[in-house]
Amino acid sequence: MACFRNDRRGGLTGKKAIGLIFLVIGVMLMFFIVSQGTTIYRESREGADQKGLSSVRCVSFIYTISDITPAGDELQFEFRNEISSTEDVHNLTVASPGSTWTGSVSIPVGTSQSLRVPVRAASNFTVYPDNCALFPALCSIGGDCTHH
Repeated sequence: MACFRNDRRGGLTGKKAIGLIFLVIGVMLMFFIVSQGTTIYRESREGADQKGLSSVRCVSFIYTISDITPAGDELQFEFRNEISSTEDVHNLTVASPGSTWTGSVSIPVGTSQSLRVPVRAASNFTVYPDNCALFPALCSIGGDCTHH
């Protein structure tokens, strides 16, 4: 029991006890920081992989939108899936600041379809196929569409 003596010759003194407490707190803090960093890294890596796969798939859609006409609470336009596109369009999303519509369509490569969707757009709206919101077409009423 000589190691627990409280004298100045090597026992557990106040300074050593405080040092031991700080060491334990430091190890716990280090463990917490490493575990949080690992979690953040994994989550960001999964998100980047998912966005990367989505980007690769979405760039295969090449389309044009023309003849944009508002019709009351609806929007009418011509959607053309260009011949240089590599995938058929199965779903289409049209979004304006006031409303959003997602619907099932069937527009094979190289064909066009006149669409009438229940979206009220005052000036601008976006259109994107098959959940490819990363690359929408920004369209204006009575104007053209630009791809982002």
